[in-house]
Amino acid sequence: MSRDLELEKQIDAYIKGKLTEEEAQKLWVKLLQRPDYIDLLDTELGLQSILQNRNLEPQNENHSSAEENNIIYSLKQSKKWIAAAAAVAILVVAVNILQVDTKQQLGELALKDINIAENLSSAQILRSQKTELMPSDSLLNHGFKAAISGDIDKALKMYNKIIEEYGDKPVAVQAYLNKGIIQYNSGSFGESISSFQAVLKKVEQKPVVEEKAYWYMGNAYINIEKLEEARKAIHKTYAMDGIYRKPAFRLLKKLDHKLGNVDFDNFEQQMNGEQ
Repeated sequence: MSRDLELEKQIDAYIKGKLTEEEAQKLWVKLLQRPDYIDLLDTELGLQSILQNRNLEPQNENHSSAEENNIIYSLKQSKKWIAAAAAVAILVVAVNILQVDTKQQLGELALKDINIAENLSSAQILRSQKTELMPSDSLLNHGFKAAISGDIDKALKMYNKIIEEYGDKPVAVQAYLNKGIIQYNSGSFGESISSFQAVLKKVEQKPVVEEKAYWYMGNAYINIEKLEEARKAIHKTYAMDGIYRKPAFRLLKKLDHKLGNVDFDNFEQQMNGEQ
């Protein structure tokens, strides 16, 4: 790989302490694109060894302090030493930056649970409505009431009954979504994914419902550490440009780091634009 003289100047300025914190951060992002510098790490380690030996070993009468200082000075001035110091910076920054992609931190970003009062579907009842509810809508509302009251088993029975008896009706989409939310909250992430997939297969022209299904499904995949599948679902959420766009973007960047899909050319610009 060809030399980058401008980068070397920035590295030299960094070593001399002439860069601001913001300038240093930008430099580190560039250094992560140049892994060839890591090969020169041994040079820096060799210098470190000389410095340590100087402090630990008795002075040799035939080797003056001035001569030893000249050796150290020469090493410091060499391009290899500068690049090696940059390699140290790469390693340090890589640890600091890429630690954001640990399983724990991804798990922290994923939904702990889904607020059922705000997200479970129920049948709308209008004040002017004089006729009784359809049986399917009545089941949907009974399920909602049971879930809110904490009777999860009863709620699931209501939703399963809707799916069995009205599987070809739009109400089945709501039943699957509600079922998936309850399964998610109970920690049955694999089962919740199946429910959200059923929503996506059946939903028609309801982008809000579709967005919720992708968002919840992506979070469920993270909880079972299926990150490729999680990224696909979260990217779908992000692309829909709805209410979950910003949290989807943040989660998408963490997933990209974890999966090694980092585009350093536009990473900083994207992060600044979406925060």
